[in-house]
Amino acid sequence: VCDYRPLKEEKYRVRLTIGGDKLDYNNETASPTANLVDTKILINSTISDAHKGARFMSVDIKDCFLMTPLPLNDREYMRINVKYFDEEFKTIHKLHNKVNKDGYVYCEIQLGMYGLKQAAILSYNLIKQRLGPSGYYPIKESNGLWKYKTRRTIFALTVDDFGVKYFCEDDAKHFLNALQKFYDISIDRDGTNYCGLTFKWNYKEGYVDVSMPGYV
Repeated sequence: VCDYRPLKEEKYRVRLTIGGDKLDYNNETASPTANLVDTKILINSTISDAHKGARFMSVDIKDCFLMTPLPLNDREYMRINVKYFDEEFKTIHKLHNKVNKDGYVYCEIQLGMYGLKQAAILSYNLIKQRLGPSGYYPIKESNGLWKYKTRRTIFALTVDDFGVKYFCEDDAKHFLNALQKFYDISIDRDGTNYCGLTFKWNYKEGYVDVSMPGYV
């Protein structure tokens, strides 16, 4: 699938999806992900500590899978039929002399992309590598809970979605700054949504309503 849209100065953003079913990859592809138990523990922990100042926010990394470089010795390759590119696109990117005699353009995949089998684990490992120097690390006894080495910040990570328990504005900014060094992120400081769940926090009363409007 190739979806390209014109941008300023005649540049294009191209969004490709590779046929993962046609790739052979024998290593681990799944990433550790917070399950429902992890999430419930975090939510209950947050509301239980609300009287101590605990609050919840959610953060999402935009285009997370598209930001991960593939190791040099583990690159993948794909081909795209030239008929899927219009003449303007082929001219801008000089594809006419790159079309093979079978009518395909052959590409080397250097960054993560949708459909790539190992995209999830590569993305997870990169997040772990990047957040480590800032003091954040996975909790060994859980599937997807992380914590900070000295601060009381704890978060659940599901692919590229973070549900974050924090105690003060400085802790929140520290975590957000650690992510923003590397990623474009969207932030829900009210913590109203995380992984399809909707939260209505009643910190003063000590309870939180969890729902899935339009679904349950």
